[in-house]
Amino acid sequence: MGTQTTDILTQRYGPTEVLTLNRPESLNTFTSDMLDHLSWSLRSAATDPGCRAIVVTGAGDRAFCAGVDVKAAAALDASSGSSEDGTTVDDALTGFEHLHLSLSHVVRTIHSIPLPVIAAVNGDAVGGGFALAAAADLRIATSNATFSDGFVNQGISGCEMGLSYFLPKLVGASVAFDWMLTGRRVDADEACQVGLVSRVVDNSELLTAALELGEMTAANAPRANSTAKEVMATDPHLDDADGARQSFLEKRRPYLSDPETP
Repeated sequence: MGTQTTDILTQRYGPTEVLTLNRPESLNTFTSDMLDHLSWSLRSAATDPGCRAIVVTGAGDRAFCAGVDVKAAAALDASSGSSEDGTTVDDALTGFEHLHLSLSHVVRTIHSIPLPVIAAVNGDAVGGGFALAAAADLRIATSNATFSDGFVNQGISGCEMGLSYFLPKLVGASVAFDWMLTGRRVDADEACQVGLVSRVVDNSELLTAALELGEMTAANAPRANSTAKEVMATDPHLDDADGARQSFLEKRRPYLSDPETP
């Protein structure tokens, strides 16, 4: 049996830990506590020797995650300039920014832990939910899943929370620009065609498919998985990467600098 908080449910299936975003009545939108619990659950699973893979999914079948809970962070009363609970405009904005920072921490955690993280996208993945899915190492989706940046349609940038870093690596710069500058909804079939998700399944098959993927990665040596994640995360535009490619073309030994040397 797994442990759980109200907003993040955890359940162990063999070598795979399933983390469920559990606010279906609010389309699994993020609150500050929820993001803190998600970060903690990811780190806890990563330090458990019995856990070899992590699945992140959403409760219900309407949404994986519809982003941050804007009402919780900045529910402003337009007539008075204050929120319903009495906080000021500045306080509310600080709360909204705090949610973005907390989500960025979750993204960094996924990026840094050695275990494969699989996003099982059930329904809409919007804004911060899209960023969370993009940060995962592997993605599968239900046939009713959609992906949308959404930020640009609200007059703000979608470049926060790692989306501008991960999305071009996953689907290419041209497609990433299309999605991030239009904010349009992308269905599961298109997402699969361009490589954002590796598989599209029916809703009833999502957990089974995610666990099968978890078992496949868990069968590998942990060091092999962690090394693969580390290498895949390496920026291909670093000077050493460019130099190594050039030395290969020139049939000579590359000179690679010491990353610890200033």
